[in-house]
Amino acid sequence: WGGSATVAQALRPYPQYSSINTGVQNGDKSGHSTYHALVIKADRRVSKGFTFQSSYVFSKVLTDSDTYFATGATTQDQYNRSLEKSIGANDQTHAIKFSTVYDLPFGSGQKWLSKGFVGKVVGGWRVAGIQVYSSGLPIALTRNNPLPIFNLSSRPLVDSYDNWRAPLVGDSFDPAVDRFLKPASAFPAQPNGFGNATRYNPKVRSFWGQSENVSLARTFRVTEQIRVDVRGEAFNVFNRVIFGTGSTNLNAGNFGQVTNTANDPRQMQVGLKVYW
Repeated sequence: WGGSATVAQALRPYPQYSSINTGVQNGDKSGHSTYHALVIKADRRVSKGFTFQSSYVFSKVLTDSDTYFATGATTQDQYNRSLEKSIGANDQTHAIKFSTVYDLPFGSGQKWLSKGFVGKVVGGWRVAGIQVYSSGLPIALTRNNPLPIFNLSSRPLVDSYDNWRAPLVGDSFDPAVDRFLKPASAFPAQPNGFGNATRYNPKVRSFWGQSENVSLARTFRVTEQIRVDVRGEAFNVFNRVIFGTGSTNLNAGNFGQVTNTANDPRQMQVGLKVYW
C-alpha cells in the first residue's frame, strides 16, 4: 500500500484485500440453520370427480445465513459471526394451502344432463382452484454504514423490538395516510459504530400473503389420437392488494412509507393446447 494505507483498510478482516467474494464457486458453505415445523395435511383423492389437498404449516427457522452463500459480505462483525443468528428472512409462522379439482357433474356419464345437446355443451368441464395464505416475512432495519470498514449497510441501535409499527389513522391500513413503520426520529440516536439490532425482527412482519387462483377447463376429443384442451385462468381472482413495507433504511428519506405493492393485480388468460 505504501502511503495509501488507511485505518479503515487496516481494520478489515483481511486488510490486504479491498473485498472478498464468498459467492464464487457457490459460497464457502459456512452458514448454519435450524428449522422446526408442525405439518397437518388433509387429502381426498379422486372421489366422484372431486380431488382435494390441503396443508397447514406452523414453523420457525433460525439462521445466520439466509441463502446458500455465506453472509461474509454482509456480516456486521466478521470476527463474531454469532451476531448474525436471527429469525430467517423467509420465516413464515403460518402457511395454509388448498388445492382443489372438481369435474362438474354434467354431461355423458354424469348425474345431470347426461343426454342431449345441452349435456354435450356443459359436460366435461372441470374447475380447479389454488389458495395460499401465509404470514408476512420478518422486517430488517438497516442504516448507512458509519464505519468504512465494511462494504454494505449495517444494523442500527434499538431500545426495543416492540412498537416499531406506526399507529393507524383509521380502522385499516391506508398508505395514503398511514406509515408502515414509525419515523426514524422515534428510534434511538445512532452511534458511530455497531448497532445492537438483530438481523430480522420476528415481531414486525410484512402484511399477510393472500392468493386465490382459479381455472375452468375442458378436453375435447377430436379423434382417438387428437385431443384439444381449452382453459381459462384467473390469478388473484379477488384482485387483492397486498401492500409492501417501504424502505427500512433509517437514513432513507422515505423510511417507513409504503410506496409499492407486494403482489400483482388480477390477471386472466385463455389457453388452447392440441395433443396428437
